[in-house]
Amino acid sequence: MSTAAPDAGRVPGRGGSGEPQTLAAPAGLLSDVVAITGRAIRGILREPELFVFALIIPVFFFVVQIGALGDVAEQQLGISNYATFQLPISILFAAASTSGGNALVLDIAGGYWDKLSLTPAHRSSLVIGNLFGEMFAVLGYSVVLLLFGFAIGVRFASSPLVGSVGLLALTLLFGIGFASVSIAVALATGSVRATQSTFIIFFPLLFLTPSALPRNLMTGWFEKAVSVNPMTYVVEAARSLLGYGGGGL
Repeated sequence: MSTAAPDAGRVPGRGGSGEPQTLAAPAGLLSDVVAITGRAIRGILREPELFVFALIIPVFFFVVQIGALGDVAEQQLGISNYATFQLPISILFAAASTSGGNALVLDIAGGYWDKLSLTPAHRSSLVIGNLFGEMFAVLGYSVVLLLFGFAIGVRFASSPLVGSVGLLALTLLFGIGFASVSIAVALATGSVRATQSTFIIFFPLLFLTPSALPRNLMTGWFEKAVSVNPMTYVVEAARSLLGYGGGGL
């Protein structure tokens, strides 16, 4: 009577218990980043209401500022197109309204980050992918606000194409910087509240800029505060791309 070999009947690729074995191997940093970025973008697209809500406040302030100060700015400040003057403020406001590290901190709080950490995925891809997802959101906000601005009378003094591309590039850089701060807070604290509160850092800085009138018309302590605020130079760089030269449009 013959005896079967110990491995007879065992299906290749299955363990001794007959259960399938999953052998995961690293796919490479680029593949990991693409996968995490795709997940982040899908998360944004699945919740379009968040995209709309993030645009409400920037659009509201944009319209109110133009309605309240448009005529005064033209008559007293020499700004012939106040909508163009205000557009960068609204776009930067929207860029700072992105979820930043919120998606990441929710993964941490929900335990999904720990599950991903057990996979062969590069740890850096988990951060970079979420950052690229934020860039997608910032680009979406900026394009919508640009189109809205054109619809209500924003006009570039130079080439609209060059100005639009330059403004979008600058806004993306700003959005990356702001989202990086938010993601850093998420990784350091793992707290949803702490991560969401990073917007408080940006909010006062935006209003300590030449948001309502040119810097050369400011005086006293406010002018000094505006001059040392790094956000001032982001705002002025954005306006220069639209053709603002300091005296009018």
